[in-house]
Amino acid sequence: DLRSHFGSRSLLTPRQQGEGAPRQPRLPGSQRRRQMSSLKFREEPKGQVKLARESLQILKQKPDDKDVARETSKLVFTADPVKKFAGKGHWFELRVEEFMGGSLSLMALGYTSTDPGSLAQVEEGEEPPPCPAHPEQVPQAYVAGYARSAFWDGERIEIEPIFEEVKPYKIFTIGALATLGGVLEIYINRRLVISIDGTMRGMSAIDTDTPLWAIVDAGGGLKKATLLTDSVPPSPEEDAGSPVPEE
Repeated sequence: DLRSHFGSRSLLTPRQQGEGAPRQPRLPGSQRRRQMSSLKFREEPKGQVKLARESLQILKQKPDDKDVARETSKLVFTADPVKKFAGKGHWFELRVEEFMGGSLSLMALGYTSTDPGSLAQVEEGEEPPPCPAHPEQVPQAYVAGYARSAFWDGERIEIEPIFEEVKPYKIFTIGALATLGGVLEIYINRRLVISIDGTMRGMSAIDTDTPLWAIVDAGGGLKKATLLTDSVPPSPEEDAGSPVPEE
């Protein structure tokens, strides 16, 4: 049960629309339409979250029984594989509009090469299986954002906290890039905050030659976030920050 020393409140008021996270340059209409993605979240399987705005927005719901809150899945997957950008890799980005929590664990995000649809397959007449409660239960999942933890195909990796620079009551963006070399990079407000290379720890790299679905875990302080369908990977000029070193 993560508690916030900031408390919880809605961040997206009419006067705050667009504040907090930096705006991306607005492209000409025709170019913007070419880059618009049809990516959205899938209805099943998913944990105890509600999807809104044509399945682009995650709204976390409170579990019915607080005693089993930690065992209640809050995972959500994209309906289709994430777009792969030439020379960059697979990229998706969220705008976090409501959250609670300091620098511990607001959320986690990353990729899986396991088709989420295969997790919900059932024989005729059977009840669908519950959504996995944690990314480590999803084969070939690579996720970061937990308190000092990432999970790499079922194995825990200790990392530095990535939410230390997040300001209370400020909208921010968070994105995940699976590079062509199979490294997972997490960006906050278009700046790199951590880079995780599994091969440096004797693990396999993310196979970016196969389809990759986005996976988001709203099990921390996240309350509302929206998928940015027109987002592209940050440019070198935008990424003026330095990655947090791994230990």
